[in-house]
Amino acid sequence: MQSLSTQVIGCIGKCTSGLNREELDQITDNINRTLVHPRGREIFKRYLKKRELTDNIECLELYETCCEFLEEGKHQSQSKKELPLEVLIDNVTRVREMAEDLDGVPQIDMAILQSLNEALNSRSRVALLGVLENTRDRCRNHLRRVHESFKTYATEPCPLAK
Repeated sequence: MQSLSTQVIGCIGKCTSGLNREELDQITDNINRTLVHPRGREIFKRYLKKRELTDNIECLELYETCCEFLEEGKHQSQSKKELPLEVLIDNVTRVREMAEDLDGVPQIDMAILQSLNEALNSRSRVALLGVLENTRDRCRNHLRRVHESFKTYATEPCPLAK
């Protein structure tokens, strides 16, 4: 007999099929764990789409974009070859454009838009990376609210089994 942590969850009608109980616990534990778990983030995104939570979907896309750009910068610095400043500026400009379109996300407000502009004007690598981290963190904080309903949804019995 398999232990509880190695038993795989069957289809629960929510794209969580194939997760073991430990993974399901991880992705429903808190927003941080959901967002860093590859399948967790995918399932969370499907949940947002199914519920047609457009602002939250766009916020998650902004979060993912910030993570991608921060990872790119981190990877470059680990290889002792810094990301060219112009690429970093282009990345932050893209994030600013995405943030400007997020009207329904209170955490992405005029203050963060101003921070993005200031970082772009400073042309400082530290400021640019810092504003990407701040934007990512604000997106995660916004998604924390909807994660509560996601936890309930993900742990409910399969609607297909009824």
